[in-house]
Amino acid sequence: METTRANTSARESRWLRRKEPAQVELAGGEKKEKYDLLAALAEALLVFMVAFGAVGGFLNAYRMEYNQLLCLGGTLGLSLLLSLIYETRKKWFTNLCVIGVFLAYAYIAVSRFWILNSGAYAMVNEIYEDAQAYLGIVGGGLYNLQVEDSYLTISAIALFVCVVLVILMVIRLQYKASLVRTVLMTFTLYLVPIYFERTPDAIYLFLLLSGYVTLGILQTSKVKKHIAAQIKNALPVGMVIAAAVVLLFAVLLPRIRYRTLVPKNAAKAATEESAVAYAQYGVMALLMNNVASGGTNEGQLSHNAMVMPDNETDLIVRFTPYSMDPVYLKAYTGVDYNGTQWSRATEVLGPSEGVLEAETAGRKAMYSEDPNLQPKGRMEVYCVEPKELHVFRPYYVGEAETSQISSWDLPEDALRGDRFTYYPEVSDAAVPGAAQEVSRRYLTVPKICESAVADACKRAGLSGTPEEIAEQITRFFSEEYRYTLRPGYYFGGMDYISYFLAKNKKGFCTHFASAGTMMFRYMGIPARYVEGYVFTYTDVVTDGKLVEDADYQDYYDGYSPLGDTALIELEVPDANGHAWIEIYLEDRGWVVVEVTPAAIAEEEEELGAFWESILNAGSQQSKQATEAQQQMTQAFENAMARGVSVLGIVLAGIAGFFVLRIVVAKYRESKLPGRERLQLYYGRLTKGLKERDEGFAKLTTPEEELDYLKIYYGVTIPEGLKEELYQSFFAPEAERDYEKLCREVQEIWKATRRAKKLWKS
Repeated sequence: METTRANTSARESRWLRRKEPAQVELAGGEKKEKYDLLAALAEALLVFMVAFGAVGGFLNAYRMEYNQLLCLGGTLGLSLLLSLIYETRKKWFTNLCVIGVFLAYAYIAVSRFWILNSGAYAMVNEIYEDAQAYLGIVGGGLYNLQVEDSYLTISAIALFVCVVLVILMVIRLQYKASLVRTVLMTFTLYLVPIYFERTPDAIYLFLLLSGYVTLGILQTSKVKKHIAAQIKNALPVGMVIAAAVVLLFAVLLPRIRYRTLVPKNAAKAATEESAVAYAQYGVMALLMNNVASGGTNEGQLSHNAMVMPDNETDLIVRFTPYSMDPVYLKAYTGVDYNGTQWSRATEVLGPSEGVLEAETAGRKAMYSEDPNLQPKGRMEVYCVEPKELHVFRPYYVGEAETSQISSWDLPEDALRGDRFTYYPEVSDAAVPGAAQEVSRRYLTVPKICESAVADACKRAGLSGTPEEIAEQITRFFSEEYRYTLRPGYYFGGMDYISYFLAKNKKGFCTHFASAGTMMFRYMGIPARYVEGYVFTYTDVVTDGKLVEDADYQDYYDGYSPLGDTALIELEVPDANGHAWIEIYLEDRGWVVVEVTPAAIAEEEEELGAFWESILNAGSQQSKQATEAQQQMTQAFENAMARGVSVLGIVLAGIAGFFVLRIVVAKYRESKLPGRERLQLYYGRLTKGLKERDEGFAKLTTPEEELDYLKIYYGVTIPEGLKEELYQSFFAPEAERDYEKLCREVQEIWKATRRAKKLWKS
């Protein structure tokens, strides 16, 4: 008797250890002793699809040119190699090979550091250019590249990232199929393109989505052993689902209709200000090292890696607008160039140099004879920031017609104020008395930059009159050079102008003005470098404020292309600090020449009359905002109208996916051996009851469990089922009618679910 009880207790203990539902694995998931080549190939394909789908999709979204065949072949080859090694299921050998591959490639990466470095920065430059175009900004900078061949460098960095992803994926698949970690590791590359509405071709989305769906199937199936064997069964299903989803969205939401159907996300709109700053200044905007502020620079050609204005007010200007042309406030005139800096003309040639005395006297005489040909104006310039070395004066002002404003008349926060009587240029008419003797210094091209300047003049094809040469230089800079506030750090070695003209070929106003000055001189046209501030007609009508109770006649007299306007007060930030060129023309004297691309953007549409613009500035902004809101609302309504059907299809697709999972699971269950299927069904029955019924959870044997169901749930237990279960669980060699037993257990499971509702009520 004691022996029988002991045997029964042993059987029950073994049953308790096995009473949890048997793990359902995908077909083919049994542990195999033989080397499974097909499983290794399936794993290699999965790893390749995820790695190349992420990296290739990112590059394709920006249409970057690279050696696609090399990256594709390298990624697939390494995936295949590591997967074949992994299928040996010898972890020490696999890890050793992975480490060896990584160390070999790390050596190549270190020995070819500048290629990978340049490739990474070339990709960043492509992203910056696209971001600047998307956000509608100018002045963003690009990084210098040590290796200029972007095709080579981007191919190298792309292959490097693919190798890293392949190694990480193979290591991960040794232990667990983790969808979340894989998505975090790969889909992160898509975030930037998605933000700027860049999408890759469908093939890359198919590759990536196939990998994700396959990993999702593996994870929900809780596969932990011999994952590769499960991949070869799950991968075809994942590819079919991915293809269906990609094709569905390609039909319902094609790229060309995306912006129309999908409104801008509010959260995204809130981040665009930060995106603009980053697109203009890059990481340097965060680090703030090697950064110069805006404003004037004392003729010093900055060694900083970038210029980053703080956009705080430097000047307050009061004047009457008279033209749509930019207004220049001159402060510094440079004459001699020493390789990194311009010398001040007033210190080299005398205190009167650069003040435009002859030109001012001639224009004053023209005004006295005919105000309709040459007007006279009055301008007040207040310095908010300390500018002790400079007086910011408009063109053309006589020294005797300049006065400093008393401290009690200064606006709030202003430190200094100057009042100027000036004679603005409103035509190209000759100016009497403008002819003068010009210093030979304004024709000097130093030896240190002569070769680079000569080559630039030759490439630009300069010839003709000074006016024609000015147009040619401006066009040459616009086509061959790039305007940026982040030109990169200047390391020296060659002078600043030569570095800009021959090597860097990008920069901001001081670069263009300095190089342009030398090009004019090389062509025999006297030229000089000038610094100060500039503001446009658009600045005036959008940011200017009308000064009440001011008499227009006190501030302007004579011909005005805009007609009678009004006194305007404008705050000028440090971002309006600028450098330009003056060239000498015998009939007009020194005149302004602008050669910096994008420095003074031309208006693409008619601005309208002054009063129409100034009075409608606020209402126009409101109107534009209203129209934008209406367009967004309409787009949203269109998206919602189509979204209902899209949502229905998506939900149907999701439902279909789960139905497919159920069908596949049922099919796999039907293929299990009868004894294992019986254990599965009984384990499913008891697990569900133990989770919701505390009394049932305390039971330990099948006999107790079936009696409990009969008493508390009113379930009919077939005669002899208890003995059959014990024999099936503990005597596997015995022949049983497993189909009948499985049906009986399933009937008990269904009856228990129905009885549960009655019992609860």
